[in-house]
Amino acid sequence: MYVVTGASGRFGRLAVERLRERVDASSIIAVTRTPDRVADLGVVVRQGDFTDPASLTAAFDGAERVLVSATGARSLGRRTELHRTAFEAAAKAGAGHVLYQSMVRAGEPGHPLSLMPEHGATERALAESGVPFTVVRLNVEPDVLLMTLPLAEAVASGTLATAHGSGHVGWVTWEDSAEVGAALLAAGGHEGQYVDVSGPAALDHGDVAEALTEATGRPVTHEPGESSDWDTYLARLPRALTSSVPEQALRAGFEFWTCAEAGWFDVVTHTVPRLTGRPATSLAAFFTAHRAQLLGRTEA
Repeated sequence: MYVVTGASGRFGRLAVERLRERVDASSIIAVTRTPDRVADLGVVVRQGDFTDPASLTAAFDGAERVLVSATGARSLGRRTELHRTAFEAAAKAGAGHVLYQSMVRAGEPGHPLSLMPEHGATERALAESGVPFTVVRLNVEPDVLLMTLPLAEAVASGTLATAHGSGHVGWVTWEDSAEVGAALLAAGGHEGQYVDVSGPAALDHGDVAEALTEATGRPVTHEPGESSDWDTYLARLPRALTSSVPEQALRAGFEFWTCAEAGWFDVVTHTVPRLTGRPATSLAAFFTAHRAQLLGRTEA
């Protein structure tokens, strides 16, 4: 049996969907705190809560391999403890292989992003668990661009004005990342390895503007500005985002741009084509899939 935790989350749900393309649905166990939200996946669904070790051990019963999706933003500050609970439950259930969804360069000392120490500590906990493991280190999803940059305004005006650094990032879509996770889970192997997952290129804000141009047919150029402080950054975020995301996670988004400028997310690999057999999704293709949203303020 193949187990995916966090199945009601973005990564976990996509991983289950991609796994169904590789193995029989009856051999997949989707674990979530909210089973009703994944009843449509067509796989075995079990309730499991990272704060309830017994529920996880029961949910993992019969597991051959387990993919542990990182817990969400509301778990910041206790992620390592919760992930360790999942690893211990997998070991008790007799799982022969555990995979963990981490982030690129999470294990490097001195990483300035506040989210990273918990990922790094989780990786060490997994390595010390005694269970054969694989760490899947993802680069950043381009959804961050949709949430934190005025892209629709840029398409309308022709200028992508930014108020923070413009480092290079190997943007990788959730779909590509989840497909890599599913491929590793289905095939096995890669024990003891740290697998970096990225998009096809490391891009800066100028490249983002070019991708917007390609996707929308509207010319967009990048106009860098002075770096903003936290209050200015927060004021520019959509209210729907600031009202639903914990402040610690929002601050991590603010820190991200500084980290990107310093080169922490410029990782580029060929993992997606190597493991999935198809090219990684380009940023222009990602924007094309969101073209209606990007043109929403200029077209009915």
